[in-house]
Amino acid sequence: MDINEIVLASVGSTNTYAREKASELPLPSLIIANEQTAGRGRRGNSFYSPADTGLYMSLLFEAAPDFDLITPAAAVCVCGALDEIGVNAGIKWVNDVYIEGKKVCGILTERFSSGGRELTCCGIGINLTTALFPGNLPNAGSVGVNADKTALAENIARRLMRMNERFNKSEILKEYRAKSIVTGKEVSFCQNGRELAGVAESIADDCSLIVKTNSGEEFTLSSGEISVKLR
Repeated sequence: MDINEIVLASVGSTNTYAREKASELPLPSLIIANEQTAGRGRRGNSFYSPADTGLYMSLLFEAAPDFDLITPAAAVCVCGALDEIGVNAGIKWVNDVYIEGKKVCGILTERFSSGGRELTCCGIGINLTTALFPGNLPNAGSVGVNADKTALAENIARRLMRMNERFNKSEILKEYRAKSIVTGKEVSFCQNGRELAGVAESIADDCSLIVKTNSGEEFTLSSGEISVKLR
């Protein structure tokens, strides 16, 4: 499949750009930026996106009707593309990509309507060689490889579009579980105002995280944040 490609020196947010231009862009479209001045993360957070040191991309496409695992699938695609450049990365539930206990990639997926089309925009930010981070990002790290950004973005986009064309939920889940750095680890989380801790036992078929607490309670986490002891 041909993917329309747009490369920008600087942009507020590649996801915002994709949304604003959606009505005039052919699908699928890949937007790549050297810098984001207003990068966006999940839950309303910002995503630190300095010039030259990271890959900031968004893939705009029409998702298959039954493709309900786009964000976890994107994390799998990032790990697969990094594997090809000799970097072993894992996934911290739900969709952050980690290397040696540090977050190197964030993913933000948004769905919206434009021009009579139901569209999906998958934004991915990867810290490739970023060395300095703001003090409020103690868990941030870098891949440590000065990879070809365009080639890496194209690899990730092609992988995700193949998954969209030949949607296979069981295969995506198999790869996601294989790349999980959470299963079997001690985690802490907040549930209904309670601070809880336990062991992440498994990942359900909808990518929920099954956690058994130290008191023997079992929780199914479908969203939110967890802290995990990776070392």
